[in-house]
Parts: sequence; structure tokens; C-alpha cells
Amino acid sequence: MAASQGAEHTVYQGKSPLQRLPYEIIGFIVQNLDLEDVFELSLCSPDFQYLIGDERFCRAVITAKAPYALEAREAKRTGFARAIRRLVKRRSAVSQAYPYLIGIVGFADSYVYHGGVLCYIIEARPKRWLRILDLHNSANIELVVDIPTLVTEAVLGTRKSTRYKFRVLHHAAGITTCLFSFALPNTENWLLVFNAEKQTIFEPLRLDSAARIFVRNNAEYLYFGTHSDDGGDGFRRWVLRGFSIKENLWFPKKMQLSNLVGYDIGSTACFEVIDDHFYGLSNQTAFEIEEIDWTSYYYCFRFRLDDPDIRKTQVMKRRDSWRRHHSEGPIDDRWSLLKLEKDEDSGKVKIVECRKEWLAGKSGSRRTYYTKEVAFPAASNDGDWPVMNTNEEISDDQAASAIENLNRPKSVTLEERSAYNTSSNAFIDLIDNASTEKGETQCLRLRAGSRRLKPLLLGTSNDLPVPKLHGRSRLEVEIDRLYHPNQIRTWPPKLDPPSPDLVLKGIHNILNPPGYQGNITAAGDERSVVYSTGGSSGELKALVYLSFDPSAKLHGLI
Repeated sequence: MAASQGAEHTVYQGKSPLQRLPYEIIGFIVQNLDLEDVFELSLCSPDFQYLIGDERFCRAVITAKAPYALEAREAKRTGFARAIRRLVKRRSAVSQAYPYLIGIVGFADSYVYHGGVLCYIIEARPKRWLRILDLHNSANIELVVDIPTLVTEAVLGTRKSTRYKFRVLHHAAGITTCLFSFALPNTENWLLVFNAEKQTIFEPLRLDSAARIFVRNNAEYLYFGTHSDDGGDGFRRWVLRGFSIKENLWFPKKMQLSNLVGYDIGSTACFEVIDDHFYGLSNQTAFEIEEIDWTSYYYCFRFRLDDPDIRKTQVMKRRDSWRRHHSEGPIDDRWSLLKLEKDEDSGKVKIVECRKEWLAGKSGSRRTYYTKEVAFPAASNDGDWPVMNTNEEISDDQAASAIENLNRPKSVTLEERSAYNTSSNAFIDLIDNASTEKGETQCLRLRAGSRRLKPLLLGTSNDLPVPKLHGRSRLEVEIDRLYHPNQIRTWPPKLDPPSPDLVLKGIHNILNPPGYQGNITAAGDERSVVYSTGGSSGELKALVYLSFDPSAKLHGLI
């Protein structure tokens, strides 16, 4: 301690009061910080390095902050300190559109990407190959399935059939499900379920219909659905059927989803297996094109995987499933996105929906992402929704459920694929910034926008002054009150033709492989994106992999 001459105050040299706080007090402070703030605090001084380096401290932090994240589940094997660093870096990379790894992982006629596992088919007739590559676990060996051998062993009487269609529907928990169709002598559709690693083929099932077929499963149970049952009113209904993987047995009864209206998976309907339940969701509540009710609600249900009984199905109450009021403005359905996912921090199941709307009669549209926690009553029910006032105003809680918005881009760009990452509070788009003036045919880039919550203010929301609207909607006011301004980032930087950076040019050549352009489709999850490009005139498509996980490592990347 030293006193400056002629001054009335004391100047401390050395550590700040915060640095001198005991380990236990810092622990109490960390309880009120999110993981990103804890990580930033650890970088402020060597005295705080233990926040992301001490195993015991990191175990307590990640268990409290993000116990359901993949990094937390793997922490017992990889270490808790490493798990925190990996988790924070992954979320930061997503929000900044800055992947740690990119590469061309293969060439294929078709592919499916789910849960970090890439399944792709090469139609080199008469040989056909299905290849399975675990990208999340940095596998350097592919599982290769000979498709003709598989269908011959699974379905008797197809040995002489060479004209057939084979499509991967889903892969999860080591179980691959495919649709096998052939037309000689009669048209037949078969569902094939197998474990490629264990070389096990489960009981195949001949399908009555394959209309809009989907599959969801975990390690014990598998469910598939088709939009094929006649509801008796001129509209088709979804129908489900389950399969016990351990017992190799199909459930005898089907389940018709009489009240689920949507038919476009990912836009108006969503199905997921989460933990021990099967979930279904729709953002529509009437089969008619023009709905009479001016207030829109979600329809969400679930049932136990081991007990698919319609009488025991749980349905969200109407008071918990409010969606929007039609007076808010029209929706551009081309941008609609609907999904269910388990929150990494709380473990609760959330509805995530993207809507592009013309709010409050404005001439410009805006893309907004909304979330809502799924809540079911304690007792089983069949959707006994109480009557609500359809002209009621939007409450503050409902308006605050909007988590992200993006004003319409001013530049002329073509949106190829969009997604929202709830763990990073960020949207991410795959956009084509090709310039016709420069003769470019394709220039794919990533664009991400993130919005972080403002610091918690003292007092409850009721104690805060009510902000004035000033011509804005209540939704816009709530977003500005709760969140920092949106930050938009794009990657990689554009090439400068006069003096191109060779490294940057190499990155652009990976994202836009020469000779493989157009026909872009994409799939992704919370830590990676896979998209295909090219494949016109029956040629192979290039499969491009982008990982935001700092631990991702793959051998032999092109």
C-alpha cells in the first residue's frame, strides 16, 4: 500500500479487490453468470484461470449451467475443464459464423445427416453402396453397406430384382432405417431397419403407404409415420406405428393422430423422440384453408415410447399453447420453420418456430424466431382446451418469448438454408452471394446473427417503467428491453480479384467445389452443418462439412 503525495485518498498497488476474494466467494458470484461470462472472466487475469482449469470447480459450473449439453455428458471421459472450454468455444463459433473445421467429406447421389452421423449413397450400378461416417466423434473409418446384399437378405424374393429404389430415412443411436421400393411384379414398399456396426438386420415391415414417411428412434424404440389415413372428412391424417428394437417386434396396433393438422414436416408439423417420449407438434389447428379462429395455437402431444396408448397421451392445454393473433399481420410461409428440441441448460423441451411476418401493417417483412417451453398437465388428457377470448391483447410474457429477429437483408441474396441454434441464441444461414457482374455462378457463405440478454436489472419486471411504443409493436419494444442489439456476421470474407489471398481462395474452393454447383440442400445440428452442392444431370454431389466444435478432427479431408 502506498499513499500519493498531496492526495487525500489511498492508492492500492497489486491485486484488485475482486482478485483478492476467496475461492468460495467467487463461486457464489459465478452462480449468477452465464458460461460465456465465466469464460470471459477467466481471461481477465491469471488469478481467475482456475475458473476454466480446475476440474472440481468446472464440474460444479457445467453441472449447474449446462448439464444437458453433449460436452457435459462426455465430461466424465474427457474432463470437466476441457468440456467448459469446448462448450463456450462452440457456442461462440456458431454465433460468429466461424467454423473450426471445413472440408469435403465425400461425393454421393443422396445423403442424410442427423446427430453428427452422415449416411450417403453411391449409386454405381449394379453395385450400390451405403456409407456411414460418424463426424461428431471424428471417425476415420466408414461403415460400408452393400445395398444389394442387404435387400436380398432382408426381403425374400428380391434376389432377381435390379430395378428398385433405396433411400435412407433416418439414423440415430447406431440404428439405420431405409425405404426399399420395387415395382416388379407388384409395387411394394418395405421398411428396413439394421445396425451396420453389429451387422444386425431387424424384422422388415411391408408398408401400406409411404406417403410423407418419417422415422424417429432411440436405442430401444423406433417409430415411423405416414400421412396416409383417411379421416372421413376429405383430409388425410398421420398414422404411427412402433417397433421394439430389443425384442425385434413391431407393435400390433397403429395410432392415428386425428387432431394433428399439419402435413409438411419442418414447416407445419414436427415429430421427435426425446428421452422416453414421442412428441408431435403442429402450428395449425384446423384442416380448412381459412381458419375461423383469429387466435392461433400450437397443438403438441406426447406419449411414452413403451406405451403408445391414445388414452394415455398428454396434450398441451390451450392456455399454455398460445402462438399468435392473426391481426399481427400476414406470414410468408416459404420461410416457416418448426422444430422441437431439448434445451442444453434446463433440459426442458422447447418449441422453436421461425416466421417471416409483416407485423403491424408495415410494408417491410421481418424474420423472427420464437420459443416456447412445452408444458403438459399432470394427468393424461385429450386436449381439453378452455375457451379463451380471441380478441385479448398480447401479454408481456408472450411478447418476450420472441428470442431473435433479423430485418430483411438490403442486399440481393438468395437464402439457401436457415436454422436457429438455441444454445447460442443465434440464427445461421447458408447464403449465395454470387456476383453476376464478376461472372460468379456460386459463392456460398455463412451468415449468423446473435442476440444476448442484457444484464439482469434489480427488481422484477413489474418494477421497471413501461417503455413507450413510439409507433413500434409491443414485441419490438420487449426485444429491445431484454436483449442487446443484433450482431450480424458473415464468413468467409469476399475474395478480392486483383490480389486474391491464396488461403482464402482455398476456403472458397472448399465451400464452392469447382464443377459441383447448384442444387444445394443442407442439414445441421447444434455443432455442425453438412450440405450438398452439384449433382445436375444425374452426377454425384459434393458433400461439404463445417464443424463449430473445436475438438473436431477428421483424417483425409479434401
